[in-house]
Amino acid sequence: MRRRDRGRSRALVEVRCVLCESGDAETIASGYDYEYATVPDEFHFVRCRSCDHQYLNPRPSVADLPTIYPPNYYAYSEGGSRLVARVRRHWEGGKVRAYRDWIGEGVRRVLDVGCGNGRFLGLLRDFGPPEWELAGIEIDPEVARQCEARGFRVHVARMEDFDPGEGSFDAVIMLQLIEHVEDPVAICERVFAMLSPGGCFVIETPNLAGLDHRIFRGGFWGHYHFPRHWNLFSTRALHRMLEERGFEIVRTEYLISTSAWVISLHNYFLGRGYPGWWVRLFHFQNPLLLGAFLVLDAVRAKLGYPTSNQRVVARKPAPAAQGTSTSP
Repeated sequence: MRRRDRGRSRALVEVRCVLCESGDAETIASGYDYEYATVPDEFHFVRCRSCDHQYLNPRPSVADLPTIYPPNYYAYSEGGSRLVARVRRHWEGGKVRAYRDWIGEGVRRVLDVGCGNGRFLGLLRDFGPPEWELAGIEIDPEVARQCEARGFRVHVARMEDFDPGEGSFDAVIMLQLIEHVEDPVAICERVFAMLSPGGCFVIETPNLAGLDHRIFRGGFWGHYHFPRHWNLFSTRALHRMLEERGFEIVRTEYLISTSAWVISLHNYFLGRGYPGWWVRLFHFQNPLLLGAFLVLDAVRAKLGYPTSNQRVVARKPAPAAQGTSTSP
């Protein structure tokens, strides 16, 4: 892992539970940056004794974000083989078609939070209604320029600092991102404000469930993603956070989480000191492994078993229709 080749984090920040503000927690998982080796520190996920929420503590400071998200970070590139890219496009195209039912046809203002180089915005453009007005938000200026080169309007900012105004969007999409942010509660409040009445908030995030979580929890689980995941949610905790911010839950479902299986195995073999050639076989874009775990997760989800990935669709309530009185 070349831990000695990296400088230490400039500042690790002690934090409290973001959901209940308790500081009473126990360590439930420990590990390193197995995927990118950006820093040598050992990190710890803790479980709040008051509400059971799990979060990274201590964690890097906001000033360390450019360090822990290297230029080759997976979200900043298309990556993978042509076969994986083709299957992924087909699957995510189906995802966008489902979004049409929740967001609606016709003119809709849609924001992709953490849009990266615009890959998913491109899918929204290709598979969504042509009337949708698409925009993104991205913290990396260079990656944002790549997104703009695809023809999209991009706001270069952290979501915590982004204030487009009340009711600016009809839908906000946050895919595999809320687990990365400093204050997910504040994010939910900001999204609620920027949504128009009846607007839709789509979240996809790791789920503290699934067979891979049971096997690899404690250190090697792929969704720990040390040190970039700062909060991990059970479905119950995610619902509670959204409902307490004023949202209504529209739909909850389990999603396949194939890459988490492969990354968990990669982390396990790396952490146990297996030879490099063996560890490299467990790359998150290995099509054979992805195919095998796709079948496993799809079958489990079909049978009603939870997976380690979830989608929650929430809605900002529309004002109740006012009754019309008539004079006799």
